[in-house]
Amino acid sequence: MKYAGAPARLFAIDAVDGSLDLFEFPRVPIEHDLLALDGRNRLQATLTEERAAELLRDKVLRVIFQQGFFKIRDARLEITPVRCELHLPYWLGFHERDGSVHCRVMDAVRRRMEGAKASAFFEQWLAA
Repeated sequence: MKYAGAPARLFAIDAVDGSLDLFEFPRVPIEHDLLALDGRNRLQATLTEERAAELLRDKVLRVIFQQGFFKIRDARLEITPVRCELHLPYWLGFHERDGSVHCRVMDAVRRRMEGAKASAFFEQWLAA
């Protein structure tokens, strides 16, 4: 992703439904940076490339504005897809509330708790 007057930045969006937070990478990950694991608990991508680009643009604009670029009136973003399939781990903790099971989600890479969107995302997947 690149916008006028700024260096290129590499963002990743979840290809399941685009609802999770963006990941930003300093460069395209190479094989040395990755760990290959085989597991059945992987969600399948459902977003089209066009829809992913739309969601990515909106989310990147939010990132830009949060970093103080609120004066940009017409941000011209250039989106160039980079093919790189990654599956990122999350840790789920379960708890009971009002007679129902809910989950809390931790991003296992960034080691930070995720919010309500991520919890709803995984609860929906587990209920399916």
